[in-house]
Amino acid sequence: MRFILKRLLQGLGVLLGTLTLVFFIFSFVPDPARELAGQAERESVVQAFRHKHGLDQPIHSRYISFISNAVMGDLGSSYITDRPVTASIKEALPATLILATVAMFFATLFGIAIGLVLALFPNSKIGDLVLSICALGMSAPSFVVAILVAWLFGYVLHSYTQLPMTGGMIIVDPFEGPRLAWAHLILPAFTLGMRPLAVIIQLSRNSALEVLSQPYIRTARAKGLSQSRILFRHVLRNSLNPVLTATSGWFASMLAGAVFVEFVFGWKGMGLLMFNALERGDLPIVMGCTLVISTIFVLVNVGVDILYGILDPRVERL
Repeated sequence: MRFILKRLLQGLGVLLGTLTLVFFIFSFVPDPARELAGQAERESVVQAFRHKHGLDQPIHSRYISFISNAVMGDLGSSYITDRPVTASIKEALPATLILATVAMFFATLFGIAIGLVLALFPNSKIGDLVLSICALGMSAPSFVVAILVAWLFGYVLHSYTQLPMTGGMIIVDPFEGPRLAWAHLILPAFTLGMRPLAVIIQLSRNSALEVLSQPYIRTARAKGLSQSRILFRHVLRNSLNPVLTATSGWFASMLAGAVFVEFVFGWKGMGLLMFNALERGDLPIVMGCTLVISTIFVLVNVGVDILYGILDPRVERL
């Protein structure tokens, strides 16, 4: 309990620092009231906009109000639509979470499996080819890969794949009404999972090779344990720590990095919401999405720290 409480307190400290940093970054941007109203608009209209959104208050008063409202779950209202930010995020967040979860599941499952196989055959030419492809996958920008994947599988090979180039999580059928469109998820999830897949393959391979060289693995082999038992009972469990670190970091990064992927594939999630808000100068939406991503990042990392304590009890004493 002391270990868990310490990690939770550290997470709360990171969240408070994130709230403070986000507030002051967006507090020193050019006057959003004048920017949105235009240079020809009357001063009374601009002042009314500032008063409505609290932009006419001193910065310390705005900071206290921002922190207290954020703790209560109130992230303000949109400059453009005057809609609560939390309502917009609640609509967009599930689509992004589903996309990131499916992409991360795909990357983790195949990454660990391929990494273990490469560790068992470390000097094979196929392994060298896979590692070269992984290096290429890590270096390719997401928006370039998204365009290529959409063009290749959604247009050139559409007659074989039957996958659409664009589309959101929910479509409206004229007869059946709204329904989930799982086919729209395949291409963006595949694209989003390519880079973490390459990272997890390399981490799993290197970590498994290190574990396989340990004396207790030689002892297990000397006792006559089967290769599968050694692999799953000893190698897999003891090589998961760096993979968990990469998985937690990539999952949180996917929520922010999905902006380009969601834009290319027309996936109506939080990434597309942030893109449209940045394009229109809707700062409350951008701030709200940033805070939600930061909160998820902290929660995921706290959860991974707790998993460390379960997988490796030595972590509790650090």
